[in-house]
Amino acid sequence: MGDEWKIDIKIPDIGTMITLLTTAVCSVILSAAEIAYTMMWITSAYERNGKDFFIDLLTAEALTWTAEYIVVAGSLLLLSSMTFLLSMMYALYELNRITQNEDKKVHRKILFGLFGTGLVLLFMALISAIILRYL
Repeated sequence: MGDEWKIDIKIPDIGTMITLLTTAVCSVILSAAEIAYTMMWITSAYERNGKDFFIDLLTAEALTWTAEYIVVAGSLLLLSSMTFLLSMMYALYELNRITQNEDKKVHRKILFGLFGTGLVLLFMALISAIILRYL
């Protein structure tokens, strides 16, 4: 008789779902922006330096300032972008797991570790771009 007013609603944790979805959306926006920015750098360097720029970029022993800028900062930006894409995929995977079975534990430390690593790589890319430009 004591359980007649008990309502058993099977809904997952809404706060966790919002956090996972927000992390996934932020990750994909940051990743797309970083890829577009890197491609813009490479295109503008190609327009300024001509066709031989890519050959010089691959085979040069003494890199020019523009080539150093693209190799160092561009590589860090692309690594950061890949890390953000990994965090997006992991967030969507965890979101799918929590919607399938609400008793599953979400591994937030892994997700926020990937997201934080992407932010650190982005910060390092921006600092290296500033250092290469002004020093």
